[in-house]
Amino acid sequence: MARRWYLIAYDVRDDLRLRRTARLLEGYGDRVQYSVFRCRLTSLEIERLRWELSMVLEKEDDLMILPLCDRCSGAVARHGFTTEEKDELYRIV
Repeated sequence: MARRWYLIAYDVRDDLRLRRTARLLEGYGDRVQYSVFRCRLTSLEIERLRWELSMVLEKEDDLMILPLCDRCSGAVARHGFTTEEKDELYRIV
């Protein structure tokens, strides 16, 4: 199965659900920012992740899953996380 990049962002209103959501996503990808993860997943894995998140999140919580095409994922850049990394660009490969 082909893998593709996803950018996943969340806003969870309860501290317990927030920790559970973060822990769950840590098993699927890398934390980009506090409530943002990037994951390289197959279609089966993304469906499983959606199901697992639906068991944790409530209606008051927000979740955004953005699929990134190959062209878009190659254009994503990050910078400014540490002094050494400042001004460096990172590409998702």
